[in-house]
Amino acid sequence: MTAWLAMTALGALGALARYRVSLARPEHGTLIVNLTGAFALGVLTGAGVKGAALLILGTGFLGAYTTFSTWMVERRYVALSVVAGPAVAGLGWLAGAALT
Repeated sequence: MTAWLAMTALGALGALARYRVSLARPEHGTLIVNLTGAFALGVLTGAGVKGAALLILGTGFLGAYTTFSTWMVERRYVALSVVAGPAVAGLGWLAGAALT
């Protein structure tokens, strides 16, 4: 139960972080959020984060932070996100693996 509450709290923070990035960079906020979120999730998985920590950070914070639903509306980023998203997630995975 504690993990679910923490996931909810971090989800709220992730949504707030997404909003702040969108305010700071309205022209590219969605792309910035999706690529940094993909990288961060790559770091978590590359570092071997599992269980409650992955649920809280990956699903809670990063799930709310990334905006793939918004990305579907902003079609101008489709090609770049499809190519760059997995690439930066892979780079994050390598960075996370290097931490262990």
